[in-house]
Amino acid sequence: MNKSLFALLACLITLASCTKNSGKEDLWIYTSLYKDTIADIKPKLEKKFPNTNFHFFQAGSEEIAAKVNTESASNNVQADILISSDRFWYEEMAQQGKLHKYQSNLASDVPQALKNPDGYYSTLSIPVMVMVYNSDVLKPASAPKTFKEMMEPKWAGKFTTGSPLSSGTNFTTVSMLQHNYGWEYIQGLRKNETISQGGNSAVLRRIQSGERAVGWVLLENVLRFQDTDKRVKIIYPNDGVVLQSNVVAITNKKDRSRGKAEEVVDWLYGKDGQEAMIASYMYSPLEKYAPPKGAPPFSDIKAKSFAWTKEFIEKTVKERMQIKERFAEVMFH
Repeated sequence: MNKSLFALLACLITLASCTKNSGKEDLWIYTSLYKDTIADIKPKLEKKFPNTNFHFFQAGSEEIAAKVNTESASNNVQADILISSDRFWYEEMAQQGKLHKYQSNLASDVPQALKNPDGYYSTLSIPVMVMVYNSDVLKPASAPKTFKEMMEPKWAGKFTTGSPLSSGTNFTTVSMLQHNYGWEYIQGLRKNETISQGGNSAVLRRIQSGERAVGWVLLENVLRFQDTDKRVKIIYPNDGVVLQSNVVAITNKKDRSRGKAEEVVDWLYGKDGQEAMIASYMYSPLEKYAPPKGAPPFSDIKAKSFAWTKEFIEKTVKERMQIKERFAEVMFH
C-alpha cells in the first residue's frame, strides 16, 4: 500500500472515530405537535444544546401511546420526552412508574389543575376545542350556540367530529361531554348521523368542502386559515369550550441520566419554547404570555370552559378503554 493511500485511510478512520465518539447525546422526542412546529423548535434546540442530536417521532396521540406501550413491553423505550394530548394516558404512565418525576421551576405558575400533583407531567400548551361552521352553508343567525344542541334533530346530517379512537383531543372532548351530558348525548349524535372520523384536520376539510355544515375542531386548526378562508367561522359554545392539555413528560430510564431531558423541558417552558407554542396557535399555560393571533384572551376562554375536576380525571383514567369501546359500539354499529 502506497503512503498516500495509507494516509487517506488513516484519516478516514480517524474521522469516523471522531464522529462516533463526538460526545453528542441522542435525545428522542415523541410528539403530536404539528410538523411546522417541530421545524420551528428543532433548530433552536440544536443551537441551545450543540452537544445533543435531536430526533423526533411525530404522530397522533393515540399512535404515540401505542408505540411507547409496545416499547415499554419489551423494556426498550426509545423516547426521552413525550409531548402529546392524551392526558389520561400520562396519568396511567405515572401510576405505572414509567415517568420521571420533574417539576421545572419555569412551570411553577402552570395552574394546578393542568399538571400532575406529584410532578410527573405538566401542560406545555393548551389547545381549545371549539365549534366551527361554513358560512356558505349556514347563516350566522342559524348557527348552533352549544355543544349540547348538536343532538337535536334539526342537526341531522349536518354535524362532524373527529374520532376519539385516533385523536387524543377528540377523546378528551368526547369524555368531557359524556361526563357532563351522559351517553344519551353520544347516542343523539349517532341518531343524527354525525360523522366521527379521523383527526381535527379531517373535520375541518369536511366543513370547508361543505360535506358537513358544522363540527367541533381545535381552535388552532381554524386560526391557521383565518387569513385565507373567511368562510370558516368560530363558535365559542355557551355551555363551554373544552380545554385540552398538551402534556410534556420525561420517560423513566433508570439506566440513563435524565439531566439533559430536564434541561430541554426547561427550555420548552422558557420564552423561545412558549413562543413556539403560541406561534402554532395554542395558548401558553403561563398567563404572562399573549394569546395566539386571532384568539381571545385566555382569561375569557378559561371562564367559559368545562371544569377539569379531580373526579373527571380519575373517572376517565379508570374508564378510558371502556369509554372508547362504548363510543365505538354506539357510533359504528
